[in-house]
Amino acid sequence: MLNFLGAGSGFKDDNTSAYIISDNKFILIDCGFSVFSKVKNIICNYDDIDIIVTHLHNDHAGSLSQIIMYLYYVYNKKVRVISKCKRIIDYLDITDVPQDAYILVDSTDYVEIIPTIHGKNIDSYGFKLTIDNKSLVYTSDTTTLEPFIPYMNNIDELYVEMSKNSVAHLIVDKTKPILDEYINKGIKIYVMHTDDTEYIKNYLGNDYEVL
Repeated sequence: MLNFLGAGSGFKDDNTSAYIISDNKFILIDCGFSVFSKVKNIICNYDDIDIIVTHLHNDHAGSLSQIIMYLYYVYNKKVRVISKCKRIIDYLDITDVPQDAYILVDSTDYVEIIPTIHGKNIDSYGFKLTIDNKSLVYTSDTTTLEPFIPYMNNIDELYVEMSKNSVAHLIVDKTKPILDEYINKGIKIYVMHTDDTEYIKNYLGNDYEVL
């Protein structure tokens, strides 16, 4: 359902980011420092543009200001930013993004933001997205699946981050038994934001799609 621009963890070259196009609406999910160059020649072709921002770590929001200003100054297009990040206006202000270059909302008719736990000094969110008669849950970066469990009913896909070793992310060996239950319920699971991709792919097996 989602088209990924990258699926790597924070220190990899390709930041985890994805997009979906629906009824000529371009929806971008996160936009880390590697994303602008990949998306600039695609996103400019759309007038209705939403950017979902899950948190303000650089590998998830490092291109946000650049994308907004690029569309505003070059194409005279205003972006809608969907986020509950507490400091996002400050983030855009200190990078000199005009406040009339974007619209900030914390929910839409197709996105429900889900608070989760990730870094010590940053607020982080995943979300449930329902569009084109399909539903998915996207965890973004998290240390726990607990906030997402109430949203797992009647979804088609789960996009979940995973690490081999980390204090701020889901750990593959601890998380697989929980996810196996959703696999058995017929939910397609995509694994993203991986640190050791080959290890995680081998550990999870063929029932999982490791991006």
